[in-house]
Amino acid sequence: MRRRLFFIRLALINTFKKRLRAILAIGVIALTSAVVVVLFGVDIGLHNLVQNEVNQSDSTDVVTVTLRNTQQVKLDDASISKIKSISSVGQVVQFVGIFGTAILNEVNLNMPLYAVSPEYFMLGSTISIAGNLDKQPAEGNVIVSKKVLDIYGINLDKAVGQKIKIQATLTNDNTSADASAAIKETPIEEYTIAGVIDRGDLPLAYVPIDNVKKLGLTSVNQLKVRLTDVNRVSEVREAIEQQGFQTTSILDTINQVDKLFTVIRNVLVIFGFIVFIVTISATFTIISLTLMEETQQVGFLRINGFLKRDVKMLFLIQSIVLTLLGAMGGSILGTIFGAMLNVFSQSVASGEAFSSDVTIFETPITAIVVIIALSVVTGWLVSQIPIRRAVSINPLQELKE
Repeated sequence: MRRRLFFIRLALINTFKKRLRAILAIGVIALTSAVVVVLFGVDIGLHNLVQNEVNQSDSTDVVTVTLRNTQQVKLDDASISKIKSISSVGQVVQFVGIFGTAILNEVNLNMPLYAVSPEYFMLGSTISIAGNLDKQPAEGNVIVSKKVLDIYGINLDKAVGQKIKIQATLTNDNTSADASAAIKETPIEEYTIAGVIDRGDLPLAYVPIDNVKKLGLTSVNQLKVRLTDVNRVSEVREAIEQQGFQTTSILDTINQVDKLFTVIRNVLVIFGFIVFIVTISATFTIISLTLMEETQQVGFLRINGFLKRDVKMLFLIQSIVLTLLGAMGGSILGTIFGAMLNVFSQSVASGEAFSSDVTIFETPITAIVVIIALSVVTGWLVSQIPIRRAVSINPLQELKE
């Protein structure tokens, strides 16, 4: 045990005898390791961020139906009835985006207005910051974004139950009116705020689609179709598309995201391999220079009873200490830098309509473990040639010199 501790102590002394050189070697390894940690961490963070944002919009059992050509076919009641009759089609939620004006205390606010079915928010993962989104907006109720409250100076705690007047503007794309009546303003109606959601700096409101249909709306822009059997997504989409509509599924986006990040990871692996080669070269140079300066010490140790395997162990420990410290330091440095990236990204995106926290870096545990393991392997590899030269030294000849 004492012999091993002596080896370790002597190796550490030799390693840091030339401090500048040791710091340079450790610094090169740490810098390359930190870059790899940051790149893989950003890759994981962005992948998860994109998938979270995608999953917030729809579930895997939801098919979105949109128009191909509004002049040829419309999503009116007749078309919706046909879609509902398709096997495995369960819930059908209607959605149409129109222009609207909110009126409160004689102050008009022009903003996007969405007429939706009461089950609209049940198909996504939108979280209410005030009130309840369950089966809302129901008749006479409205869901607004927090920005609307900010503009009107309404306290969030007092928003639910607040009365607000809304006027919708319809176009002939969504009504049965002829081309001469391209725009139709509906009568002003009073709604009760039932819930509040966060959409960043976007002022908008969701009203019951049945209310707007009573005022002349005859067709919608989009349907959200929830299936009773998720395994029949392809068949249902084909049946809907045969009626002249366009369909999309969250599965399409997920597949595209996975393919994109697979390519990115392959590029990162190639970059990591290049970094690995650079690290080996730098460490090999340091260990070789150290050996050249310690030949007399090796000769002295051999004269005093050190065996060849002891010399091997001495240089092996020195090499692994350099690579391991560099890898561990780089991993810590990369993680700290990644955390700073998260703080910066969250501050930049604070005003945007993200449905979740913007975290672009996640600690790549697997990559860090691999880096540390490779550092030990690298230390062993780069020490082999210097070790062979060390054990071939003639101790008497070196002491004479």
